[in-house]
Amino acid sequence: MKRLFLVFVLFAGISFAEDKNAVGLWASNYGSGFDIKHLNSDNVWDVYIGSGLGIGSRGLTAIGLDVGYYFLKPRAIKVDASAGKFPIHWGPNVGFGYWSGGDRNARNRVNHLVIAPNCAVGISWFPPTNFKWDLSLELFPGLRIYRDSYENNSSTKWDSEINFGLGVDLRLLIHAYLF
Repeated sequence: MKRLFLVFVLFAGISFAEDKNAVGLWASNYGSGFDIKHLNSDNVWDVYIGSGLGIGSRGLTAIGLDVGYYFLKPRAIKVDASAGKFPIHWGPNVGFGYWSGGDRNARNRVNHLVIAPNCAVGISWFPPTNFKWDLSLELFPGLRIYRDSYENNSSTKWDSEINFGLGVDLRLLIHAYLF
């Protein structure tokens, strides 16, 4: 895991100043995973990696990757300093995903690919503690472009369909600023 993170750091070209970079966990209405966050004074880079905890017809074998660049409004909500900080962020996000499983109209072995250009909006809470961490809630409305491949019942021939749709995902995140 450390090696994967170091490779990401080397190729990302992100400066790693103290208390600006975090690792976190997230859960949403379509899965869960971990992410890496880089926080500046006016923007945020976030890379989300998803796991195979899909719901419904998405099955159990799944992987996803989202990348987001968000504009940050650090003092949008004015509260007493003893309550912490509540910055708001918004901006483009694009996701890629694959999952297999499910039974599409009594067909066996269904594989799905998705590309999801989104516009994310979120709010974070930075509690006033010595250890820097945050709790965030993000909303991802956007387009979904699916390619479903499935095995035909009468033969081993694979058929595929391309579908479009609109979706709204809700994501809960927790980050720890370790480096």
